[in-house]
Amino acid sequence: MKSIQAAILLTSLSFASANSAAQPLTESEVKILKQNVITYMSAWNVLDEGERVSMLEKATNLGFVYQDPSSAGYMLNNAQLVSNWIGGFQGQMSDYGLWPYDATLVSNIEVHGSVDSANIRFNWHITALGGAVSVAEGVDYGTASNLKLNSITGFFGALTPKCQSPDWQLGETYVSDSLVTFKDAIYQAKWWTQASPEEDTEVWVKLHDCTNSI
Repeated sequence: MKSIQAAILLTSLSFASANSAAQPLTESEVKILKQNVITYMSAWNVLDEGERVSMLEKATNLGFVYQDPSSAGYMLNNAQLVSNWIGGFQGQMSDYGLWPYDATLVSNIEVHGSVDSANIRFNWHITALGGAVSVAEGVDYGTASNLKLNSITGFFGALTPKCQSPDWQLGETYVSDSLVTFKDAIYQAKWWTQASPEEDTEVWVKLHDCTNSI
């Protein structure tokens, strides 16, 4: 009987421990994690290598991994390597005449999870020459533990929406405000027409590109 009670007690303690570890982040914990995201983002604007590495080390855990479409073939898995990558990016911007540049958060930092395992998401925008030139924009997804970043995976640009309007059909009559898909784009008719968006660019207004791929 005692062995059964002991087993139940151990099971209860294990469950309580696991449940405690999965408790949602508190408001103060979210604030600390968000500040580390801001510190990470700020490092992209720092020219001094020593300061940049120090900021990255402050905001990230050991073994932090960074990846974006341009770094897909490289393993950037510590603060020094990420700092080197940022320094190389800064050099490219300078060589292209896009200097000075500014990497800025342009959204709220979304945070979900617990202290042991959290997920984050935020949008960024890089401009140059005092905001006169838009260099790039995108969204970063990250993981974190103990309120510091474990990884950042970046994507450039906005996602392309699916082509959900019906395909343009030869011989079909379209009226004002009709929506069609034509050559991977959504078009809207200004008035009555049977012409395609390619045949009559006056009547059809291109709204945005789209994709039929999943």
